[in-house]
Amino acid sequence: MNKYSEFFKTLHDDTAPTGYLGRGTHYSVLRSVVWHNSLQHQLPKAAYLDLAVIWDEDHDTRVIEAIELLYFSGLLTPAIFVGERKGSFTVVVSDKTLEEFDERKLSEYQQAVEEITQSLDDPWAAEVTSINSNHIINDRSDKISQYLQTINMLWQLGIKPIQINTSKLSLEREYPF
Repeated sequence: MNKYSEFFKTLHDDTAPTGYLGRGTHYSVLRSVVWHNSLQHQLPKAAYLDLAVIWDEDHDTRVIEAIELLYFSGLLTPAIFVGERKGSFTVVVSDKTLEEFDERKLSEYQQAVEEITQSLDDPWAAEVTSINSNHIINDRSDKISQYLQTINMLWQLGIKPIQINTSKLSLEREYPF
């Protein structure tokens, strides 16, 4: 399994096209630790963000730089899918997140994402969209939607609590600091 970034754990990694959707579509699932929810409100404690990267036939890893910049800027938590196709970067948010963003917030988020993708050495246009209305893959929208919904069902993408087994923690240990 590829390690794409020091800041993300790879949970699943298709390294080559699978099937006949689009022109070589495949995906990876990455996990990071975050401190904000999908609406970018601060959480009381850290959580995981599981995010799928939708690759096209060339498996262009330059998308990782954009993902890292979104992460460092606190802009990744609304995303459940990201991908690049034909010089355009797409962020797919859940329908619930899209409903809860008002028009102003969505416009500000779209602009912030585009500022990041435009700052890359090879700038990309950016689009923020939902599972049911996007062009992250070059195929019919109903097929794209079904593919993304299946990945989301399998991985339950988005923000999730970190489960810590406290029985393994020794609260009596003395630390040297």
